[in-house]
Amino acid sequence: MANLSIGWRYNLFLLVLILSFNAYGSEKAEEVFEKTEEEKVEPSTTFFITPRAIKQNYRRYHPIDRSVTKMDHFTVAEHHHYNFQDLGNHWTAAQHVFYRLPQHIGATYGLSAYDFYFQLPQDIRYYSTAKAYAYFNIVLANLGSFFFDGCYTQRLLENWHIGINLHGAMTEKEWPHSKDDKIINSFPHFDIFTHIKSSDERYHLFMSGSNKQYLTKETGGVRSTKEKNQFKFNEKSPSKRYASSFSLLDEAYMQNKIDKKVMHKDLKRNFYLYHHYEFNKPLQLYHELNYNRRNLCTIKNLDKTLLDFISEEAHKDGKEENGVAIKSVGHEIGIKGDIASPNLFYAVHYKIESIDLAYNFSGTDGTTYDGLLKDKKAEKEHYLGANTRLHFTNHRTLYVDGAYLLQKGGYHRLNIAYQDRFFKVSCYTIKHKVPYILSCGYSRDRLWNKDFLAPSAEAIDAAVWYNWPHTTIHPIVSLKKLNNYICYQKAVLLDRADHCISEPIQATTPIYLLSLEGNLNFCFFSYFHFDHNITMQWDISKEKKFFKGYIPPYMYTGRYYYANQPYDKKMDIETGVNVHFKELYYGDGYDVIAQQFYRQNQFPTQGRPIVDLFYNVRINNLKISLKYSFINDFMNKPSAYFVTPFYPGPKKAADIGIHWSFFD
Repeated sequence: MANLSIGWRYNLFLLVLILSFNAYGSEKAEEVFEKTEEEKVEPSTTFFITPRAIKQNYRRYHPIDRSVTKMDHFTVAEHHHYNFQDLGNHWTAAQHVFYRLPQHIGATYGLSAYDFYFQLPQDIRYYSTAKAYAYFNIVLANLGSFFFDGCYTQRLLENWHIGINLHGAMTEKEWPHSKDDKIINSFPHFDIFTHIKSSDERYHLFMSGSNKQYLTKETGGVRSTKEKNQFKFNEKSPSKRYASSFSLLDEAYMQNKIDKKVMHKDLKRNFYLYHHYEFNKPLQLYHELNYNRRNLCTIKNLDKTLLDFISEEAHKDGKEENGVAIKSVGHEIGIKGDIASPNLFYAVHYKIESIDLAYNFSGTDGTTYDGLLKDKKAEKEHYLGANTRLHFTNHRTLYVDGAYLLQKGGYHRLNIAYQDRFFKVSCYTIKHKVPYILSCGYSRDRLWNKDFLAPSAEAIDAAVWYNWPHTTIHPIVSLKKLNNYICYQKAVLLDRADHCISEPIQATTPIYLLSLEGNLNFCFFSYFHFDHNITMQWDISKEKKFFKGYIPPYMYTGRYYYANQPYDKKMDIETGVNVHFKELYYGDGYDVIAQQFYRQNQFPTQGRPIVDLFYNVRINNLKISLKYSFINDFMNKPSAYFVTPFYPGPKKAADIGIHWSFFD
């Protein structure tokens, strides 16, 4: 199999080189820059598509979105409908609040706290435009934080487009605040991409290269300089223990626990290529190459205060660097096609992925550690997979998608779904490998060597949606069964309670989760909208309830707004309020060394409604959003709240977002 993989590299490269010449057609290069007014690009002539869609034979290009709908949703938490827990500041380490099934069945290291902020190469937008298109989007947030997103794309020849995406974010520390004190820096972050297709559109090639860097300075949360204001870990009464957290929010006496003495650097480099050739509609050949290299580095400026917080054992003071380098090269080759009768799409593939894992853990004296942390790992994974969708009459469709890892252990993923105009029912099952971090650890402070069983899960989902003239309803019910579930819990130390040391644990009995989510939207007089979303999840296991108390009893999100497009739709207005509320619960703590969220049952979090006021407007190609976040902070004493134990939520803020598109 390894030799076959090497042969692909040469044969498929020649395939790309030869077939790409068909993309040039008869157009001369000088004609690209001498277009008539009729040929110049406009908003209605600029479209995009993604490799993920093309791979599934969804060939329809999408127009760019000129609306201002939810433009005020700047943050990743809002993009995930607040099913999201971070460290208070935007773009910090994060996880989903309510459990979601994993998607990958092969080897991973297990560090995913910052994956929310990295876009997969399969989802990069490739634009089709008559000449050129560009946009920039910048958000100026509270206390010096900002987010930037921009793109430029150019048509070189009739069927050849290139482009570049630029992304970046910087976050200023809010608690306690000091000017120009950045704790998040995600520069540089860019994607370079190109799309080539033949004149008859039988051949398509998508190619991108990405460089993404994420630098985080950990604060460890907050503590008070007053001894009497410290959090009362030993208080037996939950209400009194919860009340003791309020004194931590007095900013005059607030300090960070470790104040940026731990720094994480996450550097991702990716090269992606997808191309296919269509012999005819029922028979198409495709190849996908995905090269990833990820370097994770943790630098610690050790002193006694830090060591008491992060480590069970005493070490020498000084500087320590821990690094992990993960390289993966995946080749997927398959055949697919559309069969007219029956109305069927099919795809089958074989995939080989080579994974190399190297450690570089060094102590203060420059020596490396013995044992598992010195090992290098290399393995090859071979997959077989298939997916299909069968279209019946009356908008009914059957979907089947699955993959199997050709390796001892029975690792697999299978999804079956049936969708009608008004409902969808789906069944999902997965069994995946145990992440490397559980058997290899991370630094000498997390010397884990767990021999866990491979986790698996099954789920049944049912969704209904129906639109009346002024009402939309969309309930979703889900039942999940988790086997050999793995999570982290706070380590119990006899000599101290205020620390962030976690340890992995595995459930020995099945876990059953019942979830209910519903959207109920009203529209009155065509312009006034009242959108509601509520999410609930219960642990209905017969034996130990792993999730009881560790997830909110319910979560509510509301959006009440006025929307209109006056002046023949040359202007777009949306203004109103957002409301978000999570009921009080024991939110997970955060291990700053292992970059893992862990279970704890001492520090309650959330329990406060959050109200944002927003105004979004578009004039021609310029979109502006003004948002005043947490306008109701005066309603509670103290006005702040905790989203994660010892990590306060964002302060009230006045944010401004600008999105400007340029054509031709």
